[in-house]
Amino acid sequence: MAGGTVEPGETFAEAAVRELQEEAGLVAEPEDAQVLGTLLDRVGGVVRLTVPVHIIRWSGVPRQREEAIGSWRFWPLSALPQPLFVPSAQCLTAWQPALPLDHPPAHFQPYGKPGSP
Repeated sequence: MAGGTVEPGETFAEAAVRELQEEAGLVAEPEDAQVLGTLLDRVGGVVRLTVPVHIIRWSGVPRQREEAIGSWRFWPLSALPQPLFVPSAQCLTAWQPALPLDHPPAHFQPYGKPGSP
């Protein structure tokens, strides 16, 4: 999962698309990025806010562009590598709540679907 920060003037969808390109070399459009909601948890004394974004369409082949990442691969949901980075596990279960992933709890506030309150 790509991750990073939101730049001034950038939407969450735009940030997710930019980070995906910077970290994995994959190209997507903001309209193909579905912001799922917000996750809030506490790590030690630090409150952490994570915004999971589901990219539904992209082009390219993932490749390592940052040393900290290691390598990029696609995994079946039934065989995800363990242990996952905690925010990644939290994002995946926000997207697919039935996934059997163990992680510290986070409060998830889903965003409404377009056109709903």
